[in-house]
Amino acid sequence: MNELLGLVFSPWTEKARWALDVRRIPYTFRHYQPLIGEPALRAKLRRLTGRVSVPVLTTDEGRVLDGSTDIARWADGRGAGPTLFPAEHEAEVARFIDLSERALSSGRARALSRMLADDEALAEMAPGPVRRAFGPLASRLGALGVRRTLRKYDGHTADGEAHRQTLVAALDELRATLARKTLVGAGPKTLLDSFTFADITMCQALVNVAPPAELKLGAASRRCFSDPDLGDRYADLIAWRDELYRAFRTS
Repeated sequence: MNELLGLVFSPWTEKARWALDVRRIPYTFRHYQPLIGEPALRAKLRRLTGRVSVPVLTTDEGRVLDGSTDIARWADGRGAGPTLFPAEHEAEVARFIDLSERALSSGRARALSRMLADDEALAEMAPGPVRRAFGPLASRLGALGVRRTLRKYDGHTADGEAHRQTLVAALDELRATLARKTLVGAGPKTLLDSFTFADITMCQALVNVAPPAELKLGAASRRCFSDPDLGDRYADLIAWRDELYRAFRTS
């Protein structure tokens, strides 16, 4: 059986899960524990130094794939369902992947910075057994993990306003693309001629504006991931995202 290692609250993991689900690829999901699980992850990836992260898929053939895009490409060659990477739109899909990554990186830096000022959210970042064992000290352990993530992705060195502008620019481009599209038949608009990985990846660009209900977040963490001002500004994009979830996200 294919096994996906990931974080239930991660938009990168959600990209991989959505691709596997929409292509009807069977798999088991295993939650990754940051810090504690890193030695085993390094061994799995055969990467003793450098940055490692999830999602990581171990296929039933013994292959190990890391990163949501590589996992989605693998899924696209198997199973059944919408073609996620149509050959005629390869360049456009790649452009939306890059746009989504920029939005997600900036959104993550902003959300984690907000989290550092929220003890309840920090405690939610600690595993359940740790919260029960350490009580109020769990928030300090959560803060260690959040600061480590910010260092890992260089989010601590960048200006918060610069991150906001990067996210806004990505969402403005998404809005402009959708405005040029004509709705054909029933169902939501898609970024290309049909539902593809471009739609999956750009849906996640909105995670740090208003997380979808499907993303497993505690109440305090959801508060930190949300930006009410941008949520009002991009209510139309949130509605588009939610419509895509209803139409194409069945698992």
